[in-house]
Amino acid sequence: MNLSWGILHAGLQSVLDTALDAVVVMDTGGRIIGWNDRSTEAFGWTWDEAKGQQLSEMLIPEALRAGHEGGLKHYLATGEGPVLDRRIEVTALHRDGREMPIELSVTACDQFGDKLFIGFLRDISERRAVAERQQRILQESEHRVKNMLTVVAAIAQQTARASSDIASFSEAFSGRLQSLARAHQLLVGQVWNDVALSALAEQVLGGDVAEGRARFGGPEILLGPRQLMGVSMILHELYTNAIKYGSLCAEGGRVELDWSVDGDTVELVWTEVGGSCTAEVPSSGFGQRMIALTVQSDLGGTIERDWRPEGLSATIRFPAANQ
Repeated sequence: MNLSWGILHAGLQSVLDTALDAVVVMDTGGRIIGWNDRSTEAFGWTWDEAKGQQLSEMLIPEALRAGHEGGLKHYLATGEGPVLDRRIEVTALHRDGREMPIELSVTACDQFGDKLFIGFLRDISERRAVAERQQRILQESEHRVKNMLTVVAAIAQQTARASSDIASFSEAFSGRLQSLARAHQLLVGQVWNDVALSALAEQVLGGDVAEGRARFGGPEILLGPRQLMGVSMILHELYTNAIKYGSLCAEGGRVELDWSVDGDTVELVWTEVGGSCTAEVPSSGFGQRMIALTVQSDLGGTIERDWRPEGLSATIRFPAANQ
């Protein structure tokens, strides 16, 4: 290695120490010759562990190493590097073996006699997760919009069957639409902090509770923003399905929502009682997949579903701590 550690330390250490992002310096042989504290925070390796190691073996997933090494050879031979002086998104390796998305910007430098490469790296795992979650919310919202007319028609039909005149139909129908609108608002409204699960249940089921078609209860549990959005999406989907073809579609049907805390785990139980409008188990469409994905990604939990003759029973378990 022609470039001495002392020269590098004198010339670049101030940049490495003050940079807000992880900074990794590589020589033309692909070895790591510079590393800051943000790099340790991002990738788990200390400077003493990273110093002199092949960057490709330490930070680049195996499937991408040949491309990295080929690109380095091409640049040294031609002076052309397609990834230089650009901001790109790639995958990097953490010390624990997991792959993580990063934003990378690399520049070549020869101010210290020998050519070296300075890479600025930023962990974008959270940004990627937020983008994926927003995409899922948009997909779910599109699903809700397409489904809304069907839901409203179902509410109208079952309300008409139980109403003796126009006045009673109008009152009941209006109340149920308002309940549905409040639940839908949770999906597109502002993000709240530390919202009680009971308040969320009231938003989703309040109108039907007043009519004896729903009941909810459990100990006081506060939901963080991510938990709130996840649980609200799940309850909204369960409630909508109950109106379309579950117990709230059937005459005299009702739903029950109970929750409890066992140690660090919340158990949320959705139970439909009184039969349904179909004897068939609903197909695994987008709604069912959305529930399963939300339970896993937003709540870090599990779900068990039992399609009984009297209606659906679903048990969701997730960590109690706010996320």
